[in-house]
Parts: sequence; structure tokens; C-alpha cells
Amino acid sequence: MLIIPAVDLKSSEVVRLYKGDFKQAVRYKTDVQEIVREYFVAGIKRLHIVFLWGAHTGKLSEKEEETLNRIIKMRDIYATGKCQIQIGGGIRRYEQIEKFSEQGVDLFVLGTSLLIPLAIEEGFTKNDIKLFYQNGGKQFREDMEIPDPELTEKMDKSQRDKILVAVDYRKDETALSGWEVTIPLTPHYVIKRLLEKGYKRFVITNVDRDGTLEGIDIQSIKTILDKVPHSPEKVEELIVSGGITTEADIDALQTLKNKIDGVIIGKALYQRKLDIRTLVKNFH
Repeated sequence: MLIIPAVDLKSSEVVRLYKGDFKQAVRYKTDVQEIVREYFVAGIKRLHIVFLWGAHTGKLSEKEEETLNRIIKMRDIYATGKCQIQIGGGIRRYEQIEKFSEQGVDLFVLGTSLLIPLAIEEGFTKNDIKLFYQNGGKQFREDMEIPDPELTEKMDKSQRDKILVAVDYRKDETALSGWEVTIPLTPHYVIKRLLEKGYKRFVITNVDRDGTLEGIDIQSIKTILDKVPHSPEKVEELIVSGGITTEADIDALQTLKNKIDGVIIGKALYQRKLDIRTLVKNFH
């Protein structure tokens, strides 16, 4: 199983949210370069980078892009083996995928840019979507949320293979736009529909557990996965995040009928509830 440390960035600071709430952000004094170096030296095979301001606004800041470039250079220096970098948060245009691929990013986590066009396909109007945003206390800006509505059509198979679809959920609804908004599409249905569009990698996150250090909600994960086919010709990769706090959480995921390919861990590593070297040794 892949142990994937998460580095959540707001500008150039390491930040962690509680249940995705920007009003409950904890800033860590740890220098981003120090923490990333520790992960690379420990032997991780993949690093998860989230641009929180990008997720919130739909646009990456110059400082976030500079930090990403430093991390890519550090990987080439400190990684003890092949290590992929996956990024998410505000990636909503085909040109971004091309640009960051050329700079050395391996995988891209996309949510809003795929889910809003899907909601429209499912019969929701733009006025419906505006209402969902209003209910989340956020203004819907079409130019920021779906700046590239034909993103799927522009990508060939090799590019879609680099995409991890972010299926972030609160109860039976799917969250998007920095988790501030939910739409009435169930997570397992989102996976089914995106599979039909040629996507094979998925990250499922229980928003209500993320950043809480309360452990995973194994039942909700099982409920989703029991309704999803998991075979190489269908779902190629399933990553779980949200609340992973102890090795027992990871052990529990390994008992599920559907194979979990990796876990994303953030706050538990920042606060030393888990040790990255031990995790790599025990689970990689």
C-alpha cells in the first residue's frame, strides 16, 4: 500500500484545515522544505500536494507555483527512489496540466473541474448550481469554477491516466470547490460516471473526518466501495484519505474486500501521531 504524505499549502505556508473549514486553519511553523525533505529521505513513493488557496479560489498563486518548483527540485536531490508528485487544488484548465507535466508533476487530482460539468450532464441547471453554492455560503463564479468545461474532451488516454478524480463526500453528497459546496450526487455514482468517461484513478475523502484526528469512518468507505467495481480494467487505483490517525486505521482498510491502493496522511504526520519512516517500513 502506498503511504502518501500530504503537504497542504496556503501561499508558501504549511496549513491544515479542520473538516475543510478555512476558518479553522492551523498554520505549522515547520518549513515546507524541511518536511518535504524528511518525507523524501524516508523513502516515500508518492507525495500529495494541495494548493488550498487554489481550491478555494480556482486560481493558483505565484508563491504556490514557486513552492511546487522547489519541491520538484528537492525530489530529484533527496528522494531515495522513484517518487511521484501529485497535485490538486485549483487545477481546472488543460493548459495547467500540460505546463505542470512538463515541470515534473506526475499526477493531478481534479474535482470541481470534472464534477460541475457532470452535474450539468445529470440535468442540474446553472441556477441549481448557483443555489448549491449559496447554500455553502459561496458565490458561484463560472469563469473560476469551470473555466474549461471541455477538459475531458481535450485529454487523450495518456493524460487521463494521470488524473485522480477527487471524490470528496459529506454523508451522501459530493463536495467540491474547496469542500465549501456540496452537490446531490452520491460518491459511488460519481465514480461510476467518471469511469464511463475513461478515468481509472480515484481519491475518496470523508470531509467530516479530514483534519480531525478522529480516525477513519470505515463503514462509509465500505458502503461506497461495495457499489464500485474494482478490477484493473475498471478502477485502476483507489486512494483513501480523511482522518487517518493510527496504523490501526490503515490495517482496517486492508481488510476491505475492495483493494485499497494507498492512503493520504496529513495532520497525523505533522503532529507526530504517526512516523513516516515506520509507515514506509511497515506498509510499502
